[in-house]
Amino acid sequence: MKNLSILLFLVLFCVAGCKNASQEQEHQATIPEKPIFSLTEIWATDTLMTTCESVIFDKERNVIYVSNINSGPADKDGNGFISKLSPDGEILSLKWITEISAPKGLGIDKGLLYVTDIDELVIIDIEEGEIIQKFPVEGSSFLNDLDIDSEGVIYITDSNTGKIHKYKNGEISDWITEGLKRPNGLFIEKDRILLTTSEGQVLRSIDPSTAEMKVLTSEIGRGDGVRFTGIEGYYLISDWSGEIFLIDPDYNKISLLNTKEQNKNTADFAFNMKEKVIYVPTFFDNRVVAYKLEIK
Repeated sequence: MKNLSILLFLVLFCVAGCKNASQEQEHQATIPEKPIFSLTEIWATDTLMTTCESVIFDKERNVIYVSNINSGPADKDGNGFISKLSPDGEILSLKWITEISAPKGLGIDKGLLYVTDIDELVIIDIEEGEIIQKFPVEGSSFLNDLDIDSEGVIYITDSNTGKIHKYKNGEISDWITEGLKRPNGLFIEKDRILLTTSEGQVLRSIDPSTAEMKVLTSEIGRGDGVRFTGIEGYYLISDWSGEIFLIDPDYNKISLLNTKEQNKNTADFAFNMKEKVIYVPTFFDNRVVAYKLEIK
């Protein structure tokens, strides 16, 4: 009887194991080797985002922040502002933060919103909704994008000087000072930093330890934003002139959106990973437009 019970158990175990293996294979078979991506517009704000340059999604607070230059991109006029939107495009506060000139890149870390503003790094307390500090970046003239690594170190591009700066422990220093032409968008990963450039029109990877650079793909137009799709090897980058590309694991580029004929720019966009929605600031078109990233 004991032997019969053991035999029955082994048979059932084998059947269950085979069934699970079969289900796993079936599940894997439904995932295409090369997924097909597309973008579908789901909402657009009114034309109140004056010269909107960058967008970031605050997943902790479920809101969107938008930097508005509101004049010339290098004018020290105190005319710029940061807007706050809901995830469905409602303008919660058009001029949430003021007293800045030409805000561009945005980053969030530990309750603080970091903003590049021509030649300063501006630090905003999100809960209080106020500027708490401004750090001048010596020698800079067109600070553009920024991103923050896991240690809280902030990397900042200066498009005019061709430099990348680092902000760490309350101090700003030069990191890369040569070899770049109008660096712009940054995206930091564990072992590399992705960088778009508007002159030269290339996407580069940079080793954070050695600063060694490698060109991954070219002809991306006036390279601006860069984000990870959530699927290994696939990224989104924007050409400020009005186009968004998918970059595949072989670094081929596929156009997903082209709004150049409508004179709608595609500047430094944000990506809501959970909802698979990108938020695109249209610069001179003065809106933020949201697109669903469809993956088949």
